[in-house]
Amino acid sequence: MLIRLVTIGLLVALVGCAPYPRYRQGGAERPPEATQAKKNDLTTNQNLRLGTVIRSYLGKPYKGKSKYEKGVDCSLFIREIFANYCRMQLPRTVKEQFKAGRDVHRKHLRFGDLVFFRTERDRVSHVGIYVGNNEFAHASTSKGVIISGLKEPYWAKRYTGARRVLE
Repeated sequence: MLIRLVTIGLLVALVGCAPYPRYRQGGAERPPEATQAKKNDLTTNQNLRLGTVIRSYLGKPYKGKSKYEKGVDCSLFIREIFANYCRMQLPRTVKEQFKAGRDVHRKHLRFGDLVFFRTERDRVSHVGIYVGNNEFAHASTSKGVIISGLKEPYWAKRYTGARRVLE
């Protein structure tokens, strides 16, 4: 009887020391490192701050391609967003912004990535900022700063690529 109690005690102690059970159910038992954000992801607070800056521009009118007019064009919109969010100085033109940061595959877009489109012939000519759920904020020539869907037919066939400028 004593040997059984000692054996059961040893088994309980050994099972209790195992880092994670081999077979689990549910997701609550996941190790903490699996639930933490990747080291390059923005924190929730940073996402909220960036979202607040973007939101403050919604509805702002579009005004040509001159940097001297009131209102914003697409590249000025992006430039102002990042200047107000984190004092980052992005280039002024879409072509130059397309060279900034690093390339990101469409499947790996995250909040704050720049998305680019070919709206004029064969050159990159429009930029927006990805806001999640396959949507992006941009300065539309007809409606000012709005949010559009990447899956909308017009944008889907003109999508060119994305760049990550926030790490």
